[in-house]
Amino acid sequence: MNWEAAGAIAEIVGGLAVIISILYLAMQVKESIMLAYAQSQRDIMGAATALWSPFNTVPTATTDFRNGLNRYEDLDPDSQARFTHLLWPIINHAESVHMMHGKGLMDKPSYERWMAGIVGVITTAGGAAWWKRMRVMIGPEFVTAIEHMRDTSELTYKITDTWHFYNSDSLDSQLP
Repeated sequence: MNWEAAGAIAEIVGGLAVIISILYLAMQVKESIMLAYAQSQRDIMGAATALWSPFNTVPTATTDFRNGLNRYEDLDPDSQARFTHLLWPIINHAESVHMMHGKGLMDKPSYERWMAGIVGVITTAGGAAWWKRMRVMIGPEFVTAIEHMRDTSELTYKITDTWHFYNSDSLDSQLP
């Protein structure tokens, strides 16, 4: 056999091995991305349960939240603080969802649901007053996205209209 022919065959086999290795590596990277995506979806959605746990474990949480949504400005400072402490983890979580969506780690329906939920809070009378005060403490990119959705999207709703148990008709006659 000719050494030149053997060398050419070896180069072809070597080139094919490199191409196969690159294709295999690309498949592995794609699979890793999909696994990371799926895990991030599970983590975000699973964490939502923990965000709502105060509503199941703190007897006044629902009342505090309802009062904050409807009349934040009229509440005493302790009630405003309780409302803020209920809402703040939800805002932080939604901001994480926003960042993950921007990196391709959160699907569009989940992202839009979280964003619409936050807009649903900040479009209530009390939620809007709270947002006006607190928005300066939240990442500007997230604030811009929330306010853009609030001002332009058909997906938005006022949470007190949709979740009737939070509307002002369900309030007690006295402030807590």
